[in-house]
Amino acid sequence: MTIKRFLLCCSLTALLLTRTTSADTGSSGTEQWFVGITSSIGEVKIENISANIGTGEVIGGERDGQIEDTEIDDYTAGFGFSVGRRIGYWQLAAQYIYRYRTDWDVVAATPAIQTITNVFTNVETHTLLINAARRGPITQHWSWELGAGMGYVHHRMDSQYIEREVPGVSGEQVFKDQRRNGGFSYNFFAGVSREFGRNWTLNIRTSYIDLAELKAGSFPDRPVRLSADQESVELQFSIERDL
Repeated sequence: MTIKRFLLCCSLTALLLTRTTSADTGSSGTEQWFVGITSSIGEVKIENISANIGTGEVIGGERDGQIEDTEIDDYTAGFGFSVGRRIGYWQLAAQYIYRYRTDWDVVAATPAIQTITNVFTNVETHTLLINAARRGPITQHWSWELGAGMGYVHHRMDSQYIEREVPGVSGEQVFKDQRRNGGFSYNFFAGVSREFGRNWTLNIRTSYIDLAELKAGSFPDRPVRLSADQESVELQFSIERDL
């Protein structure tokens, strides 16, 4: 998470919430509750990876525990639902999305034990956000949309810490850990909407979402801990039904 992105999201969300609850309800002046379902695909970036693997000493020209990559990319898919209220061209909604899954894989040279060490982590992500959005007409049935929101993200992680086999010295050793953690999340998005009949709306959005910090470890007999920052750029499709 960067301070600039966080402040931008807070400012935009505050503006949208203020305008949503103001007396200006847009030219239509209508108020309507709705429910929706959402699917998403996204590219996840895991960055600023750090870990206390190994001794940190330089052995044979290699630093023991040195991570090969401190930033990795992966893809994820999600599914969720939302409930909210429209007030004219403004909209306020609670949105839940479950994302499965992100692979957080770390490789480290560990010459102190004459082998390579891997840490493989499967990450499941749950987000619950309060989003505010403003829509405006493009044509009779199409509208543009701009919004932002904030809320909570929960991670469920299954990790394996693997010290690879050293032929003639030691076999492969695997240590497992399950961990849950969470934190503050925020997003901002833009897209288009298409009305079908009187009660149905199709939304297509591109979204940036900060998914907070990941933490893994420690492991049985291995006091190793890892951390990283996670964010995603997504394409979301949703269908809403007015109540």
